[in-house]
Amino acid sequence: MARIPLSTAVMRLARTALAPTSATTTTNAFTLTTKSSTSLRGLASFRSKRFADLTPPIASQTFSRCISNTSPSQSSEEYDPNSHVHFRASGRPHPLSAKQQQEQDQDQDQKGAQDVAMPSTPADASMSDHLGRQQNHIWSAQELQEKMSTLYRHEPKTVSDHIMHKLMYTLYNIFNRVTGYTPIDPSVKAMEWRLILLESIAGVPGFIGAGFRHFRSLRKLKRDHGWIATLLEEAENERMHLLICLGMFKAGAVTRALVMTAQVVMVPFLFTVYFVHPKSLHRFVGYLEETACYTYVNTIRHIETPGTKLHDAWANTRAPPIAVGYYRLPKDAMWVDALKCMMADEANHRDVNHTFADMKTDDPNPFVEKHKQDAIIAWRLNNAGEPAMTKEDLLKTTASKL
Repeated sequence: MARIPLSTAVMRLARTALAPTSATTTTNAFTLTTKSSTSLRGLASFRSKRFADLTPPIASQTFSRCISNTSPSQSSEEYDPNSHVHFRASGRPHPLSAKQQQEQDQDQDQKGAQDVAMPSTPADASMSDHLGRQQNHIWSAQELQEKMSTLYRHEPKTVSDHIMHKLMYTLYNIFNRVTGYTPIDPSVKAMEWRLILLESIAGVPGFIGAGFRHFRSLRKLKRDHGWIATLLEEAENERMHLLICLGMFKAGAVTRALVMTAQVVMVPFLFTVYFVHPKSLHRFVGYLEETACYTYVNTIRHIETPGTKLHDAWANTRAPPIAVGYYRLPKDAMWVDALKCMMADEANHRDVNHTFADMKTDDPNPFVEKHKQDAIIAWRLNNAGEPAMTKEDLLKTTASKL
């Protein structure tokens, strides 16, 4: 007997379900259901094999699991907390109702923990996994050493450069006074305030720039030439820096008040600058990232120097799980290793924004190919299940003296 098409089988099955019940109807419905089930299994098998040839193994497993409607809870070996399968087809609770349970688990695991603020939970792993969405650059030990050794300050050339330079370093000095930061042997509390405030502000310009260019592309019916993707990745990267810092220390009432105040002041200012002169905002961010690079390198140097306050507090502190997953670090990575990766990110943002400030609005983004390479590297590491570098490689990276 020839196999009927899948669409025809479904339509006949629906008519059969609505028809009056009889022995004959029941028999026909059973036969039709068997045939349609066979067709569905054949289609699922065909699509699963075809999908596996075109995509990574992880995507193939996810696709097959969706078709077969197999719950990961049925087999502990198949359960993957990083899977993108809908929660109804998995053993996970609803994402919204899971938030309260996640916070309770974190509070319980934090009791008695001194060196790691966030526990190693499936939620941490899922949050740090950016495969396929604003993929961050996975740094190698050689790249980390190169970034920490290439600190520089851009020399203002145009009138707008001089204005942004003067404004940035005026805010920088105010920022130092507010957070109590001193370059020589800074205190732990000052660094906690500084890192949280710095990352909460640094995540704003990229999103503003991406939003402006998005609406500009829609308004003028023109391409964006790849700028939006880079700016969004920058904003997401800075937000992840903030979450990593919050994985190490909690933000008190004063810190939260400072963050809100800074956002209320900086967002309208940055919005206005990008509206009037986009190049000026990119230059401003370039100067901001320069100061961030010096801050991170100075922090790393003090952690690696015995006898300093930061060394006593952070030298033997493990990196939070979210940083380990985000940067593909070894499981025994330290907090200073995560800071090195964050410093390299800031150096990359510095270079990107200074480059954008020198370009015309419609120039093609020179970093598009880099994003593709980042995605390939991340997929290979994820597929192999290996860290980007070993603990021995990390120990060889040292901060240059200022």
